[in-house]
Amino acid sequence: MKRFENKLIADIVVDNINTSKVFKKYNIDYCIEGKKNLFTICKKRNIDLQKITDDLKAVNTNIYYLQNYNSWELNFLIHFLSDIHHDYKEENILLLKEYGHKIAEAYTNEYKELKEINTLIQDVTEEILEHMKNEETILFPYLKELLKLKETKVKIKKSALPKIKSIDDFEDEHFKIRLVFNRIAQLTKNYTIPKNVCDSFKLLFTRLEKFDNELQDHIHIENNILFPKAKELERKVLAQDKSVLA
Repeated sequence: MKRFENKLIADIVVDNINTSKVFKKYNIDYCIEGKKNLFTICKKRNIDLQKITDDLKAVNTNIYYLQNYNSWELNFLIHFLSDIHHDYKEENILLLKEYGHKIAEAYTNEYKELKEINTLIQDVTEEILEHMKNEETILFPYLKELLKLKETKVKIKKSALPKIKSIDDFEDEHFKIRLVFNRIAQLTKNYTIPKNVCDSFKLLFTRLEKFDNELQDHIHIENNILFPKAKELERKVLAQDKSVLA
């Protein structure tokens, strides 16, 4: 019988991505709260531990290969995040920005919270675009270079490696982005669509919720799978038989 209460939220989802649906059901952000164990989260949020544990035990343990991210090679993981996840976000960010502004203008008098929601959408989407650009032009090329060094064991000076800020900095940016979406979820009552609103209003909330869910999955893959693998690769390359010189 599986025991979940003392496991970290992130580890539960890494072991089985299907459990992410359970955490979304209980509004547990497994990116921000991933480093805490289930017992702690349930106590803090007043969630019935037995009920959520039963839900986790009932989750399908058969994991489709294209969702078993932890089993992927690092290079394949990088291409997946860049070519598929990032493209999806860029396409949808333009829609969120457009409709966030449109709905705020039309409904602010009736729904005062829309002014803050729109401001958050405009700001956070720009942050996401900048963050993805930095990943694609700085982080991912750096990791690909480390992968080459690991395979070839070519001697290189540490100063010759691509310049990069700490991997932890990218994780910190994720944390800030998730906080914004948690605030948006709070303001929208978890994307509850009010009665008697237009189709554009409904589309905004529907797309926001979908984007939020996709973003949480994306950040989970990076924070809890990509970044630990990247840090381990970095450690090994910088230590391998003096092949990287100080």
